Amino acid sequence: MQSARPHSNASDRVPLDAVSGSIWCIGSILGRTWRYSLEGTSNVNPFVDRNKAVIYCFWHSHILPLAYIFRDVGVTAIVSASKDGDRATAVAQRWRHDTIRGSSSKNQVSVIRQCSRVLHDNRGIVIIPDGPHGPREEVKPGAAMIALMTNAPVYPVFALPEKTWRLNSWDRFMIPQPFSRIIVRFGEAVLPAQFASGENRVERFSEHLQKAMTP
Repeated sequence: MQSARPHSNASDRVPLDAVSGSIWCIGSILGRTWRYSLEGTSNVNPFVDRNKAVIYCFWHSHILPLAYIFRDVGVTAIVSASKDGDRATAVAQRWRHDTIRGSSSKNQVSVIRQCSRVLHDNRGIVIIPDGPHGPREEVKPGAAMIALMTNAPVYPVFALPEKTWRLNSWDRFMIPQPFSRIIVRFGEAVLPAQFASGENRVERFSEHLQKAMTP
């Protein structure tokens, strides 16, 4: 079984191909024109809380604006161990994000171990709860499993552009138009302590997170 591990130095850098290179180039050019503001819950801010053990969750379609806006923040994203994951990792690394390769269904034990290590070091992680292939905007159990095992709060995050293009893909991938104003909204934290006892903890946590993942 392939182990999951963070990619964080030059020797681990994944090369850009035509697809990932285009995404990185388009995102970098458009991103310079975007104007954004943060709103929502007041007790978390990725720019300020760089040493906070939290989990950020956002839908697959929101990856481009959020990955660009929060470049250099130092979060670690869980990325699938696939060709598409290679491309996502290549782009993420050039915006100075670390990655853990795997998912809740593949390399599960290693992924949870790596997430626990990152959170123990007081760093944030990113989980895409409907990735890598959907169904669109349906929470899978991975976020709940990791949150319950690490006791880390989960914050829903949304990118809400004033004007955006949507690709004809399974997730309706979002590309904010040039000079768009983007509201980055943080939802209230979903706390593992709310599900500390009782049966079906993962299912109940996931159902709660599904409701919270509405801007």
